[in-house]
Amino acid sequence: MSGARVCVVGNAAVDLTLRVASLPKPGETSLALGSMLDFGGKGANQAVIAARAGAEVTLLAAVGSDADGARIVAMLEAEGIDTRHIAQLDCATDLSIVTVDAAGENTIVTRNDAASAYAPDAAALDAVSAAGDWIVLQGNLSRAVTATLLREARRGNRHTLLNPGPVQFDVKPLLPDVDVLVVNGVEAAALSGEPDPRRAARSLHADGATDVLVTLGANGVVWCRGEGRVDHVPALAVTAVDTVGAGDALCGTLVAGFARGLPLRDVLPHAMSVAAFVVGRHGTRASFPDRRRMRELARFI
Repeated sequence: MSGARVCVVGNAAVDLTLRVASLPKPGETSLALGSMLDFGGKGANQAVIAARAGAEVTLLAAVGSDADGARIVAMLEAEGIDTRHIAQLDCATDLSIVTVDAAGENTIVTRNDAASAYAPDAAALDAVSAAGDWIVLQGNLSRAVTATLLREARRGNRHTLLNPGPVQFDVKPLLPDVDVLVVNGVEAAALSGEPDPRRAARSLHADGATDVLVTLGANGVVWCRGEGRVDHVPALAVTAVDTVGAGDALCGTLVAGFARGLPLRDVLPHAMSVAAFVVGRHGTRASFPDRRRMRELARFI
């Protein structure tokens, strides 16, 4: 494709997904109805989706010095992602244990030794991106690293998308350097102090983010932009079996469209179509549409 490049800065991990009838309560032991082992991590997931949507993608991330780390790098290379700047650290590759119930709702527990030790600086960002490119970050890195990269992106006239899950720190002071903020309803309430998604979106927009998207699953997306205008975009009707990876699919598709120069209002419906496809299937990367299917779902490709 032609257009801006995409640089995703985040994590790469092994995902162990366990399907259960209902999410276990404290002290309860549940039997899994099935399991799946795959590669994931929010950074890697968003990079894979963006690449399948036609973007030129570089991933800045860290893996451990083990077989899982080597397999993750090989998988990313097979997706056409530039992996030359992935660091191999003296630790285990990150691991996420995901439980998914019969309604598709999930809980995730993550070991993030590699991500927590990874600290790319402004020079690392400058080495892989230039003015006009898109920089994508999540919540896996430290506040200091996230702030440095957002600030450097702004200084270098690059665009930014922040998807700050898991929420580990207050991102509000960083929002003036964020072009597009993507959060789910729980994250929006935690960051803004507003339980109502529309109020939360307006509050986070007032804190400095140019566009704020609050994703609400089957209830669609709330979008705050401009002078505080709030719109609601309905979700597509779909039977959800596993919601893991849906937010990453949305973010990856969005940034691929942005890299082509398309505005958010044009890209968002395509990104929501890709996310709807993902929730109808089990697994994380295993649920992602391939390139042929991606062209059908995201028609800007």
